[in-house]
Order: sequence, then structure tokens, then C-alpha cells
Amino acid sequence: MDRHTEQAIARFNDWSATYGEDRISPWFNCYQSLAMSKLDIEGGTGFLDVGCGTGWAVREAVKRLRSGKACGIDISPKMVDKAIALSRRIENVEFRQGNSEAIPYLDETFSSILCTCSFHHYQKPVRALSEMKRVMKKAGTLVILDAARDVSWAIWLQDRWRRYFERSHVRYYTTTEMKGLVAEAELTLTEDIFTVKAFMDHRKLFTGLMLIQCGK
Repeated sequence: MDRHTEQAIARFNDWSATYGEDRISPWFNCYQSLAMSKLDIEGGTGFLDVGCGTGWAVREAVKRLRSGKACGIDISPKMVDKAIALSRRIENVEFRQGNSEAIPYLDETFSSILCTCSFHHYQKPVRALSEMKRVMKKAGTLVILDAARDVSWAIWLQDRWRRYFERSHVRYYTTTEMKGLVAEAELTLTEDIFTVKAFMDHRKLFTGLMLIQCGK
């Protein structure tokens, strides 16, 4: 296991105790809901959340899913354990420990794939995108939501700080850089990139996000 992976596991293992219950959770849930609204969960087969944390989006997706399973993967075993514990009484959900660069599912398993607020941790972003493409059905949709360096000066500053001081952070991308990564992975943007800039949004001081919709 490489050093970056070890750091990511350690960081999210530490966060797992309060993840989904801390002050920023309403912010996460708000924007995960926005991202999920771009997916045709009801009309497709299967849902996957890459970097699922404690599984909130998976539990929401299964309420709408008519075919296949609602699944989540996370690099942190403690996040996965908590997701399983919170979902014990819910049928048709599944959680696995897994790396975005080697998603533990077969080709063309899911019609809907979600990746929210974790893409900036991926050391090999094109490989991660290629893995998401591999497990996505031909008519499926991938939605990525993450911070964008060119949307807010505060996010640009935050990115500079995190590159030096935060375990597991790789970088926040600009919208132009994300277009390049999507093209390199041979995915297609199905909508223009949507951006959000806000101040004191759901108790989060600065928000600067981009939402990307992709197909094969």
C-alpha cells in the first residue's frame, strides 16, 4: 500500500466517528441531494456511490431504486463499518471497502454513479474516472461534485493550504482541468459544468463547487 493511500485511510478512519453527525453534515446532504437529482435512479439499474463515507446517499438512493442494488465503496474500513451498521435494517444496500482506482465491481454494473466531495483525494484521477466508466452501463450517468479552484478565491486559498498540511488531499481542480480529465478518460460531458458559489451556506463559511455530468 502506498503512502498516500495509508494517509487517506488514516484521515477518514479518524473522521468516521463524527462523520454524518457534525456541523457540516447538512451541507454535505444538501449538495449530495443536488447531485443525485441529476441521476435517473428510478429508471436505471443499480446505484454506486464512490467515496460513500457512512452511506447517506446510498440509503437515500435505495428508496428510489427499482432494479439492482444501491452500493457504496470507501477507502476507509471504519467508514464502511459505520455505513453497514447504519443500514442493517435496509434491504438491497451493500457497502465494500474499495479504492476509486480499482472499484470492486464488474464491468457495466450500474446505471447511476455518484462521486461527491472526494475527487480531490484521488492521486490518479484519470484512472479513477476510467474505473467509474468501466462499471457504468452504456446508457448510464456519472455525476461528480467537488470543490473548484476557479469558482472561489477562498477555495483557491484553501487548496494551497491543504496541499501542504492536510493528509490525503491532492488538489482541487479548475473547471477547465476537469474537462481535460474527463476527455482523457474518454468520457463525454452530457451537460455544461454547473458551478455554485456561496457564503455561509448551511453553516459552511465558503462554498465553491462544480457539478459534472458524464456519459460514455
